[in-house]
Amino acid sequence: MPDAACLPLDELSTGQEVFLDANVFIYAACVKSAQCMRMLRRCAREELYGVTTFEVLNEVTHRLMLAEALSTGIVTRESAASLARHPEGIRGLSTYWNQVERILQLNLIIVPADEARMRAANAIRAAYGLLTNDSMVVAAMEERGLIALASADTDFDRVFGLIRYAPFDL
Repeated sequence: MPDAACLPLDELSTGQEVFLDANVFIYAACVKSAQCMRMLRRCAREELYGVTTFEVLNEVTHRLMLAEALSTGIVTRESAASLARHPEGIRGLSTYWNQVERILQLNLIIVPADEARMRAANAIRAAYGLLTNDSMVVAAMEERGLIALASADTDFDRVFGLIRYAPFDL
């Protein structure tokens, strides 16, 4: 039984501070979710206060690079190992970075990594059975006193006290 509530992204209240997980950026950049796109526009207009971490943005960069490599035929599956064997192809990729640049231009609060969060994330992994990146998200949220998370990842539903806002248009 999930511990967290899950609501549609569009139900985020104006003025609310919300942590943005990697998948909402990916779904918006790949035009897979109009709800994710609307939410990011709301952040850009400061109707919502979007918070994320450099670790999340690094994951977004990685996933967008892999998606571009797949769409251009450099690789036949989204695999970092496959892409690593094509350094010339990597040099020719640029669309992913243009997408990341647009994200960096949004009015987001980007929280830098630190040792204390890494240690806190270990306790979160032990308590909730989350993977490393997800536990770092929860640790950053706890650090900032946030309970609202924009994410399609149902693993977060195990975290007590968290309210997950998800794109329901996938």
